[in-house]
Amino acid sequence: MLLRWIMRVGAMVAIAAISSVVTLFWVAFTPPKRVPAPLTANLGQTWQQAGDAFAERVTARFPIGSSEAEMTMELRRQGFSRQDWGSSTAEEHEAMRREDNGICAIAAYVYWRADADRHVTDIRGIYRNEGCL
Repeated sequence: MLLRWIMRVGAMVAIAAISSVVTLFWVAFTPPKRVPAPLTANLGQTWQQAGDAFAERVTARFPIGSSEAEMTMELRRQGFSRQDWGSSTAEEHEAMRREDNGICAIAAYVYWRADADRHVTDIRGIYRNEGCL
């Protein structure tokens, strides 16, 4: 009977130790959650709401005719990185901000076109979940 009690306590200690180690690894290797940028803060409770709200914010913040240089500086300030530095003005440009939370891969994208004078002629925003564990 004493042996059975010792084995149960030993099993509980082993489970606690394994759980502690797994938790330490999880905390150590999970990237910290990024603070949302003004364009991505408080977007909504569902992916559809978040995507719609982000698209509206992008077009309201950077209306057609805006300076492309000012827009890209503001996007950079908000943590977006341009993905197409070498593209021509005829192509659609792209900037992206990662907002991964350790469980899900989340990204905000801004796509735009600009004319020869570097004014925005078309713009759209997409906020999406790119997959979860």
